[in-house]
Amino acid sequence: MEKLLIIILNAVLISTVMCLADRVNNHIHISVKRSFCMHCGHILYWYDLIPILSAFLTHARCRYCHDTYGMHYAYFELVGMIVGTYLFSDTLAWISAYLLLFLALEDWHTKRIHADILIPYIIYLFIQSWGDPKILTACVVMIISLFLVYHRQAMGSGDIPVLLLITLTTSSQIFPLTLLVASISAVLYLVKHHVHRLPFVPFLYFGWLSMTLIEKIVTPLAL
Repeated sequence: MEKLLIIILNAVLISTVMCLADRVNNHIHISVKRSFCMHCGHILYWYDLIPILSAFLTHARCRYCHDTYGMHYAYFELVGMIVGTYLFSDTLAWISAYLLLFLALEDWHTKRIHADILIPYIIYLFIQSWGDPKILTACVVMIISLFLVYHRQAMGSGDIPVLLLITLTTSSQIFPLTLLVASISAVLYLVKHHVHRLPFVPFLYFGWLSMTLIEKIVTPLAL
């Protein structure tokens, strides 16, 4: 029963995060009104909003105007539910996954993020990790990031809190691998789509999540 409640919780959370990201990306205040169809504006009822299930039953179409909103929502919800359930026992990784997902979705659509929402969490991580070698790594990362942002203008200022969060939630061995995976995936995207600039937070999130999951799977096997 407890496992089922955890699964339901993560399904609801991933759906909520995606809804919030959609509203922010479309400049809709989160408290304006209940969930509604972005095409016809019709208010959606509870049975239209069941994570994963509603999208499959309606073939990812609005029941009122029949406009399609994309099956990718169901896929995201399914993967997010599985990953969130897997990470649930590690509170810091679980919270970080949802925060980074929201910012990744925002950065992908608007090329800017509300990175300030990470500040209280980062302060908490600094306090919790005080005395750990990763604090030194975080300080080095912050100095290099400030140089790249304000002197070289090679990255956005919103990337700094994201990098700090990743530094403080990964081990010294995993952090460079996270950056490597993020950088390689970003370069591959640039080459494939022939673009010169891209939002980097989604790739940082992909690198962090990939290495976090690999570490959690491999470590018990090594023991």
